[in-house]
Amino acid sequence: MSNVISWLIGVETSAANLYEEAANVFLADRGFSRFLSKMAEEERAHEKVLQKASAAISDNEMKRASFHFDNGFRNRIEAPFARAWCLLEDQNLSKDAMVDIIAEAEFSEWNEVLIYTLDILNILDEDIQKFISDIDQHRTSAQDYIASLPGGESIIQRVRRLSKPGSKRVLIVENNRYVAHMLEALVGGQANVIIASNGQEGLSHIRQRSFDLIVSEVDLPMMNGIEMYKQALEAAPSLHGKFIFFTGTECREYLEFVRSSRVLMLPKPSPVKLVCEMMNKVLGSTSVPHDATLH
Repeated sequence: MSNVISWLIGVETSAANLYEEAANVFLADRGFSRFLSKMAEEERAHEKVLQKASAAISDNEMKRASFHFDNGFRNRIEAPFARAWCLLEDQNLSKDAMVDIIAEAEFSEWNEVLIYTLDILNILDEDIQKFISDIDQHRTSAQDYIASLPGGESIIQRVRRLSKPGSKRVLIVENNRYVAHMLEALVGGQANVIIASNGQEGLSHIRQRSFDLIVSEVDLPMMNGIEMYKQALEAAPSLHGKFIFFTGTECREYLEFVRSSRVLMLPKPSPVKLVCEMMNKVLGSTSVPHDATLH
């Protein structure tokens, strides 16, 4: 987990440095320069929170972790900043290019990773809520500025990956809201996402509407994921093959049921790439080979 913190601190530092440098490049455009300076200040604040959190690392974080952030995922998060630095070095960074880079970076999964990581580190709930509020305000500031520019609304629509009418529908049943929101961000604009925090709530959604994919923890309050799965298939047999258990359960009974039922399963933690591939596989097909269970 410490290497994830180091990586995130590096990304925040790079973002802050970039925004500061760009603010100087665009001094003639006072409004844009002020906006970039403000973005830099906020990234510095995020960096300080992460540095403080890094001191809280213990030997138990991996027991609570759900994701491994592989190099491909990290490179994708860093790509907008790397592109901007190349343009700066070549003295080819235009305002339009910088706006595109800001939009791509700020509306990637980057901020969800930050919040998820702080939760793993057992940061006090009120501190996480303040950080979430700061992140939301940071994104809102970026969105409002970009939307005020000519063609800005179309940029926002593109990078936010908003799902279109008629998109597929995904249900995420997860009692850790930060893991749930991370999964939602990974689905991106492929589908409309509904989040439930326990098995009963998940089953209620299943009985009310159809889903193309259900990603669920097994160890859930009020009703566990196995019982929810059984009752869901009784109500809608067509859901067979559309479930993925994404779980850290160590219960032998639950694991044996998953194996015997040949339900798709991914253990926590799993690489982000693998999680995305499995979700895309279910969303992209009407059926999934039953021998694809991973555990």
